[in-house]
Amino acid sequence: MAATAEQPINLRRNRILATSGVLIEWYDFMVYGLLATTIQQVFYPTSDATIGLILTFATFAVGYLARPIGGLVIGRLGDTRGRKFALVLATMLMLVPLFVITILPSYDQIGLLAPILLTLMRLMQGFSVGGEYSGALTALSESAGASGRGRSVSLGLATAMGGNLLASLVVLCTTLIWGQEALAAGTWRIPYALGFILCAISVLLQRKMHETEEFATAQKSGSTGSPVGVLWRHHRGPVLLMLALATWSGVTVYTLISWMPSYLETVVGVTSSRADATSALVSLVYVSLIVPVAILGDRRGRRRLMYIAVVGYLILSVPAILVLGRGMVVGAILAILILATLQTLVDSTTTTEMTELIPTSVRYTGIALTYSIGMIIGSFTPALEESLVAATGSVLVPAFVLMAISLLLVPVIVILPRYIARARGEAAAPLGAS
Repeated sequence: MAATAEQPINLRRNRILATSGVLIEWYDFMVYGLLATTIQQVFYPTSDATIGLILTFATFAVGYLARPIGGLVIGRLGDTRGRKFALVLATMLMLVPLFVITILPSYDQIGLLAPILLTLMRLMQGFSVGGEYSGALTALSESAGASGRGRSVSLGLATAMGGNLLASLVVLCTTLIWGQEALAAGTWRIPYALGFILCAISVLLQRKMHETEEFATAQKSGSTGSPVGVLWRHHRGPVLLMLALATWSGVTVYTLISWMPSYLETVVGVTSSRADATSALVSLVYVSLIVPVAILGDRRGRRRLMYIAVVGYLILSVPAILVLGRGMVVGAILAILILATLQTLVDSTTTTEMTELIPTSVRYTGIALTYSIGMIIGSFTPALEESLVAATGSVLVPAFVLMAISLLLVPVIVILPRYIARARGEAAAPLGAS
């Protein structure tokens, strides 16, 4: 009886420990984006600020390109050595770039070695994120009963956006306390130093995790082994569905968190501080809604929420972009509320369904690979939208992109139950069973 009474407590504890690394990973990625102009001045000095900023964002993109590699390597370890082993490893890997970037000399001090080392550290960060986030989602999924899977997985989503919000607040406080001019002089290192401290705490916490019961059972039954080969031979269909779901999430979320603030600042003409405030508001709305929406999906059905999201984008995308373009505070808040709410419908459902499409023995690798690729595709969406806006002259292009990607997902939503049922049937099957 004691063990049974302790089990819910242990599960809740595991969820907290699993998400601690997610907070740091997303905090770190957001800090770089927020400090892009300062980093350009420190590591890419050039008379042409535009070229310097392009190089800075290119270094940012390198982190995304490393994600699938990290997903494959760390994901395989997660499916063979265990969720805990892989999560601790991914978080420990993040300690190195956080420390190095915190103390990295500027271009004026060591020349070309500075941007080279910065790029290498971004590669390591991307590699780590590729295994960390997917591992946390896997562990969260396996630390919940079938009836509460969405709620459990949504904790990882909330923590990720919470990392973005924390980064925004830390950078804002650093700027307010020491001033904008002091950033290039060295105060930009403070957010990175704080990230290193938080990451070290996260490593210590994750070492206290327990292995998920689902993985332990699969390991005892001998159904863990070569996840990449098994995915390729036996789960191509589910992997394609997972990639489609991840792409839907990637396209919509990057329109929300990347395109919208840039549009408000460069086209609508709001101040930089107000554009930053919109990013913080997006994160706040998302964090507030994602868990309740996921609970609703657990109770009423996630496919139903997916269909509501599709209809919502079809009906509300154009009005949201139109009111956003008016430049009024009320209009911007209304657009954020609409798009951020629709985003929680997408993320809380698609991410949870991804964890159910393939069995335990290959789940970590499958999620790591497909989610990383989906986010890479999504990261190019703002650039594509801006190019199409310039070519067509229509500011409604992002709305049409949101509508199109949602319509394309309808066939995927229709066939999801068949593949999820198949995965549940294969969960206890030996490795390689057809």
